[in-house]
Amino acid sequence: MRPSVRHLAFGPAVLLSAAIWIGGCGHDDGPMAPSSQSAVAVTAVSPPSGSTITPTGTPPGAFLPRGSGLLGATVTVTAGEELPFARLELFLATADGGEYCGQNLPDSPTWRPFHKGQTVTYTVTGFQVFRLPCQVTGIRAVFHTRDNPNLGGIPPAEFRVADSTLPVVYQLRQ
Repeated sequence: MRPSVRHLAFGPAVLLSAAIWIGGCGHDDGPMAPSSQSAVAVTAVSPPSGSTITPTGTPPGAFLPRGSGLLGATVTVTAGEELPFARLELFLATADGGEYCGQNLPDSPTWRPFHKGQTVTYTVTGFQVFRLPCQVTGIRAVFHTRDNPNLGGIPPAEFRVADSTLPVVYQLRQ
C-alpha cells in the first residue's frame, strides 16, 4: 500500500525531531558540581557530659557567665548560600517537655554578611538559665537569619539555615 502525501510530509519532520530529542538525552556535560549546604555542629563541650553545673543568680536571671569556664560549647557553622545576616543561638535542651531551660543570650554571635562557603568556628561560653533545677539532655545549635533581638526562643523553621543537637547530660542546680 502506498503512503499518503500527508504521512510523507510529516514523517521526516517527526523523525528529525525524535532524533534531536534522543540525541539530547545522551548528552553529558560531565559531573554536576555538588551544591554546597549550610551546616551547624557542636564539635566539643566542656565540662564533660554527666557534670553538675551551678549557675550564678536566680532564674530567670541565672547565668553561666561568659568566660567563667562553667560551660563551653564549640560550634562550627558553614553557609551554603549568601546570607546578608546570620546568628548562632544555642539552647540547653531538656526532655521534660519544656524544650529548653537556657540559651546563649549573653554570647550569641552575629555576622553581616555571612558569605556562601564561609566556615566559622566559635566557642560559646555564656548562657542565661531560665529555670532551676534543670536536666539538660542536649545542646541544640541553630544557625538562622532572624534579625530581631527582641524575639526570643527557637526561631521558626523559615528562618533556620541549619539546626543540630549534640546529646549531653548536665545537671543544672542552684
